[in-house]
Amino acid sequence: MGNRVVDVILATHNGEKYIQEQIESILGQTHIALRLIVTDDGSTDSTVAIVKRIAATDARVSLHICPDSTGVVSNFNYGLQYSDADYILFSDQDDVWENNKIEVMLARICETENVNGTMNPCLGFSNLHVVDEHLHTIHHDFYRFSQLTPENNLNINYLLWRSSVYGCTTIMNRLLLNMAGNVPANIAMHDHWYAFQAALHGKIFYVPQALIKYRQHSANVVGAHQRGLLARIKRFRKTLNGIKRSVVSARLMYLMFHHKDAQSRISLKDKVLFIKNNILPYYKERMTYTIIFSIFWLIHG
Repeated sequence: MGNRVVDVILATHNGEKYIQEQIESILGQTHIALRLIVTDDGSTDSTVAIVKRIAATDARVSLHICPDSTGVVSNFNYGLQYSDADYILFSDQDDVWENNKIEVMLARICETENVNGTMNPCLGFSNLHVVDEHLHTIHHDFYRFSQLTPENNLNINYLLWRSSVYGCTTIMNRLLLNMAGNVPANIAMHDHWYAFQAALHGKIFYVPQALIKYRQHSANVVGAHQRGLLARIKRFRKTLNGIKRSVVSARLMYLMFHHKDAQSRISLKDKVLFIKNNILPYYKERMTYTIIFSIFWLIHG
C-alpha cells in the first residue's frame, strides 16, 4: 500500500503566513508516494514565491495558477484536472497534517471501497484537532467542540441539505471523482458535493481519529465561539449568505436524488415533506441554522 501514489490538491489564496508549514506537513507524511498539486487563485502576497521555492527542491510539488479568480470551489476544480492518481485528498492552506494522515485514510478507504470483490465510489473523512494560530490545542475533538454529530454525514437524508464533512479531512477514490465529475457552479462547497455523491452512489465512512490540526486565526474562526457584538453580527450575515447558497445546493441535489430535471419546480407539498423527513430529524443540531434554512427552503427551494 505504501507504493500507491496519491494526489493532494492544495488550493491557495494569499496564504503566505502558514503555507510553508502546511506544505512541510504534507511532504513529511509517513506515506511518501504522493504528488502535491498546488493551485493558486490570484494571490497578491508571497504565496506563489514560497511554493515555487519548495517545488524547486521537491519534485513531488507542482504549482498551477488558476486562470479565473472565482473562489475556492473553482480553484479545487482547476486542481483536479492535473490529478490522475487513484486516490485524491484536498488540503487547505493554513492547517497542519498529522504525519500519518494519508497512511491512515488510505488504509481505511482501501478496506471500504471493495465490497465482495466489487469496487465502489468511496469517500472518507476524519475528525480534527482545533488549535489556535500557534498550534496550541483548543479542543482535541472538532465535532464535540462544534456540537456536531459526524455520523449524521453517513445518512443521505442529512447530506441532501447539509454537511459537516470538511474537505481538508477527506480522501476519495478515482471511481467517485469520475462518477461525480467537477463540482457544479451552483453547489456551495466541494466537500458537500463529493460526500453527497459518495452516499448516493457508493460508500462513505468516518474516521474518529483527529488527523489534522485545524488552525483558528483571525481569518478563520469557528463561528460559535467568536466574541464581541460586531464579530457576531458579521458572522450572522455570513451565515445567512451561506444558508442561501446551501438552499440552492440542496435544491439541485434534491432534484438529482429524485431523478428530475434541474429546472423542475418543487411543489410546496414536497418542500414540507422534505422538512419533515430530512430536516426535522436533525433539528437539535444548530437549531437556529435549521430554522432559517427551513424558511429559505420554503421560499427559494
